[in-house]
Amino acid sequence: MAYFPFMMDICNKSCLIVGGGKIALHKANILLGFEANIVVVSPVFEKEFFPLEKGQERIYLREREFLEQDLDGMDFAVAATGSKELNLQISNLCREKGLPVNAVDQKEACSFYFPAMIQDHDILVAISSGGQSPAAVSYLKEKLVSAVPGYYGKMTELAGQYRQYILNNVSSAKRRKEIFYQLLAYGENHNGEIPEELVKKLVGEME
Repeated sequence: MAYFPFMMDICNKSCLIVGGGKIALHKANILLGFEANIVVVSPVFEKEFFPLEKGQERIYLREREFLEQDLDGMDFAVAATGSKELNLQISNLCREKGLPVNAVDQKEACSFYFPAMIQDHDILVAISSGGQSPAAVSYLKEKLVSAVPGYYGKMTELAGQYRQYILNNVSSAKRRKEIFYQLLAYGENHNGEIPEELVKKLVGEME
């Protein structure tokens, strides 16, 4: 069964990553991009972790074995130890505490997955197979990358800047939708640009 795609703001949320290998490093880099606060516990770390900790205020390394109390105060966790037994133990502890957990390469031990992502500013396309086939997800991502124009993030930000003005000046929900679609269609043909004059013109057509 497919997983429901919750989109959550994890800025300043606390995440525990257990494991210091390349997969744990990859997960940490993804989460740092969304401004999560991360604690990583492992007796051994890939050397790339150390400059990451020095260059970021959001990641802290603890060079030791995992302890159950490491989960205290966390909002979610990632088990990436390389040991299926330890990952499962961490997963079971998280479930007892009501914490979302991702156990690397162990579908049955996950309550959430890391999707493949295509991102441009605040536009984000997430692709998941519910843990069935990471290869299929990666293949589909390559197919979809070209479908998201490079200017789309900028265009979305511009549309967002005009949103409140349109809401304040156009009472009809149907007409507001038409205006936004017209603005986005214009932006698609003008490299993401949406001039303010066009917004005022389209809003003014209601008067």
